[in-house]
Amino acid sequence: MTRAIVLVLIAILLLWPVRVALLRARWTEVAPRAAIVLWQSVGLALGVALLGACFELGSSASTGAGPRRAVTDFTSSRLPLPSSTGMRPSELFGMTAGLILVTLLLGSLVVRAVGIARTRARQRMLIDLVGTEHEELPGTVVVDHPRATAFGLPGLKGRVVVSSGAIDALTADELRAVLAHERAHLHAHHDLVLFAFRSLASSLPESRSLEAVSSRVGTLVEMAADNRALRECEPVALARALCALADAGTRPDRESASAATRMNQRIERALGVKRRSSVFALASVLAAVGAVALPLAVLFAPLSGR
Repeated sequence: MTRAIVLVLIAILLLWPVRVALLRARWTEVAPRAAIVLWQSVGLALGVALLGACFELGSSASTGAGPRRAVTDFTSSRLPLPSSTGMRPSELFGMTAGLILVTLLLGSLVVRAVGIARTRARQRMLIDLVGTEHEELPGTVVVDHPRATAFGLPGLKGRVVVSSGAIDALTADELRAVLAHERAHLHAHHDLVLFAFRSLASSLPESRSLEAVSSRVGTLVEMAADNRALRECEPVALARALCALADAGTRPDRESASAATRMNQRIERALGVKRRSSVFALASVLAAVGAVALPLAVLFAPLSGR
């Protein structure tokens, strides 16, 4: 029981003060890639803490020992005998909650993965039908559309898609910056980075907390791609390109207003002096390791008063 209580306290710590602090932190913008790793580790640690607490509560009746002992017995091919005392209500609740949580997590991931696979298959088919490749833009598919837009289409043969409107609206330097940004998304597989966060947010659409986390990680992903693009282009060119694409996609609704705010942050950051910090990056990585190690240490450490 002691281990379960400690795991619940860790989950509460990650859900409230850690999550709020990371959402409000601006230092993450100078080390976006490391900050993304930190967000992933917090999510993993939260899952370990919640599942560990649930199965810790429900494990005593069936095995007489916690998850640490169960893992040890399983790896040594020793199957524990069921307890003759039966399951107490708290143990039944813990085991049921753990199974529901696992089902929810895996189910949301599978459902979204299937949906994304179908959507991308249709997108690739349409792009192949209406898109053309230009010799001036190797590795890029051009779609005839007046709106200025560009995006990366992930897959085994990932490709960058740009509209004719973007080619007309952007200068050569600005277009180069946009293409470098989209290639950065494909190179870093940012679609996989966002997959888990967006899957959980879509599984609980009423949760503003999950939506805020998904949005924040999405902004950090864009900033990480901006950093890579700035290796190939000037900051002013990237900022002008972002302004042009933002103006082309402006619509008067709440979602677009939020997107415009994030775009302004990226523009200001592109023109800023400090966009990278090895100190914050190292601190983020160390914090990420600590976040995952903490619930694992509690789960498998010998605690008295179980």
